[in-house]
Amino acid sequence: MTIEEKIKIGENRYLEFKEGLPSSQKIAKTVIAFANTAGGDILIGVNDHREIVGVDDDQLLDIPDKISDMIYSLCYPTIIPDIFIENIMGRNIIVIKIFPGSLTPYHLKSKGKSEGTYIRIGAENKKADREFLLDLERKRKNSEKRLIEKLMNNIFIT
Repeated sequence: MTIEEKIKIGENRYLEFKEGLPSSQKIAKTVIAFANTAGGDILIGVNDHREIVGVDDDQLLDIPDKISDMIYSLCYPTIIPDIFIENIMGRNIIVIKIFPGSLTPYHLKSKGKSEGTYIRIGAENKKADREFLLDLERKRKNSEKRLIEKLMNNIFIT
């Protein structure tokens, strides 16, 4: 699905619009929520009415680095976003692609795991409750267990 097609659908579990660069806390919460659930895209330069307003050309080179710094500084474990610029109808937007993480639960460093873990429900970020937090921890342990089994199988096969 193209970015334009995604914009037409609107914000949802996998897509968030930002007209301009949001506060570092807001962007970190959305990144964490996407990493803890099914992944997603944050589009900067698109408003809540699905209009492509674009990002000023003089900000295009600075914003991706600022976003990377925000995510690295505020989120734990480390989340590596894919950030790129997309030109749609002559306007530039910044796309932040977040993949579902295997090191869940991701959380805000400043708030810790119990208070700083967010999930994506519909088009909103919600603080993870205790049950969901435990589920994210189980998901991580299962992922680590599968990785160890895979490594052990590779060692004994070769």
